Amino acid sequence: MSLRFIVWLVTARCNLSCAHCYASRFSGLRELTTEEALALIREASELGVAHINFTGGEPLLREDIVTLMEEARDLAVGVSIVTNGTVVTERVAERLARLNVYTYVSLDGPRREVHERLRGPGTWDRALRGIELLRRAGVDFSTVMAVCRHNAGCVGEYVAKAEELGAEAACIIPVMPSGRATESLAPSPRQMLEAVLEADSASEELGYPVSVWCYAPAALYSRSKYLVVYGCRTLSVVDVDPAGNLLICDVLDFRVSSWRELGLRRAYEAYSSAEIVRSLVSPELREPCASCPAASACRGGCFARAYLMSGDIKAPDPLCPRVAERRGQGRSATS
Repeated sequence: MSLRFIVWLVTARCNLSCAHCYASRFSGLRELTTEEALALIREASELGVAHINFTGGEPLLREDIVTLMEEARDLAVGVSIVTNGTVVTERVAERLARLNVYTYVSLDGPRREVHERLRGPGTWDRALRGIELLRRAGVDFSTVMAVCRHNAGCVGEYVAKAEELGAEAACIIPVMPSGRATESLAPSPRQMLEAVLEADSASEELGYPVSVWCYAPAALYSRSKYLVVYGCRTLSVVDVDPAGNLLICDVLDFRVSSWRELGLRRAYEAYSSAEIVRSLVSPELREPCASCPAASACRGGCFARAYLMSGDIKAPDPLCPRVAERRGQGRSATS
């Protein structure tokens, strides 16, 4: 399988200090220069990469981000960006529209007090202002909610809010205990299951698209034709950190290879042939995963969360209710 999609944390810099930020771990890295970043984009095009997602940190804080997106577009590489929305100006929105950049805006709840508990005072109005500017400029966008213990109970309201704001879809992703985020902030198996059920119900009732990221067990419980679950155990997608290192996941500090040392082609060859990567892409499933009806799609769920919460990267996803119940955590999975 060839490389088709790059998730690129182009900077660890950010104007916020969110409680659940995992990218703060990269603050000590030397970012790729403009020239280096442009070279990586050209090599990606030569390899047949179809899409680059620019994220961070806050990618709009890179002074050259428009130059990078323009280069990708000129080479017929699709572009998307993840932003907290607070630094979106009218000019930024117009540039995103001109380049046809799909934009994901972080919105961690349906109302001010929920969102600002994670992102800080004043961030709600600034994010909504950014969303309004994107909408006026004609930018296609979705919202992204990081689900944690503080907001898991309002996912249904969040989906309705995303539709009200004009987002094409509402995305949800569990908070990972990495960077600033502690394990106590991450949702419990029961909370995440209820969040998915709320999202599923809201999407069906509204006829509105919902995407679930980094929680493959959702496929077991979703019934709505409007809800899509995305996994990541594939060689076609690679995470790249601000210094150009290829990682097995952007919430883990497992550097597999380096663009700076090898160039993209050789770095990807080293990545795709690495034993740890291949074992995660084609895992030997343990119970309860081996006998699970969603095994072929889920493939054990999130290996990064398994490592962060148990120290075993090959363990089943601890956020899955089936896994929690098997481990004698029935109370945490059902209460």
